[in-house]
Parts: sequence; C-alpha cells; structure tokens
Amino acid sequence: MNADALLLLLPAMNTPAFLTLANEMLGYSPARAADSAGLKNQQHLLACLAAFRNQKIPSTVKAARDVYDLLHYGCLFASEDIDMAVILEVLCGMPFALTETKIRGVQAAIAVGSLHDWRTAILRGGRQEQPEFVRRVYDKLYTQFCNLGLTDVFAVKNRRTLPDNTFTLEE
Repeated sequence: MNADALLLLLPAMNTPAFLTLANEMLGYSPARAADSAGLKNQQHLLACLAAFRNQKIPSTVKAARDVYDLLHYGCLFASEDIDMAVILEVLCGMPFALTETKIRGVQAAIAVGSLHDWRTAILRGGRQEQPEFVRRVYDKLYTQFCNLGLTDVFAVKNRRTLPDNTFTLEE
C-alpha cells in the first residue's frame, strides 16, 4: 500500500456571533478588510482573527502569521506499519491517534495541530533527505493546504521537483 494523507478537519467559527461581539467591543468589524479583499473560507478566517488584534493589518495570509496557532487542522494518514512511524515522526509532538486497520500490515492515524505546526511538519516532511514515501505524503498535504488558499503560509521561495516526482520546498 502506498502511504497517503487527507486533510480531514478544518477550523470553523461562529462568524456572525464573532463579528457582532467584536464590533460591539472593538468599534469596528474585523471582517471589513477581508470582505473588501474578497477573501473566502480559511483565508477570510485568518484575516478576521488578525484584524481582531490589529485593525490596520493587511488582509493577507502572510500578515496573519501571529494567529497561525489559533487555527487547528486534522489529517488522516494511512500507511504500512513499517512506514507509519517515520511519517508520524515528522509531526514533532503533534497529538495523534493510531490504530490498526482491517487490512493486514496497514495502520491509520489522525493527527491534529495548529496551522503553524502543519507548516513546520510539511516543510520538514518535504526535505530531500526524507524517504520518498514521506515526501509524497507531505507533498500531498501541502497541495491540500494550497487548495484551501493557504499557499502563502509556507513562504516557499523555491519548489524543486525531484526525479521521483516528489518535490522539495525551500523557504
């Protein structure tokens, strides 16, 4: 079995309640700039949280760096028993639940961490010195985060494709 990963849990917020209370407490809507910038979903959530702390902060994912720890994501991993330890080692302290599956020799795990934790793990998991199966798993997670509009979280200056069709991310 090829190791695999799926971004499973995404943060959500009771946005109407948050905006109502924030507007009353702060005298401004933290969503104003995010709405004007046309941000959606996870980008919008990050921009709102950043604007809660600082009304003048630009509505960008990069500018929201100081609130990355407030948003938590969960991922489902599946791999052969022998590979799972290496995949989970990259998480560096993120909590996870590990179980055997009905497929002999295959384990599944769910790991949860902040956006900052996932950024660190994905950059670490995509290093060239990692085994190919580890790079493939974390490359897939990187792509899933990018599909949520969070590409700028990773501040990648260079994405280099390797001969095995995985890629490395360099800050």
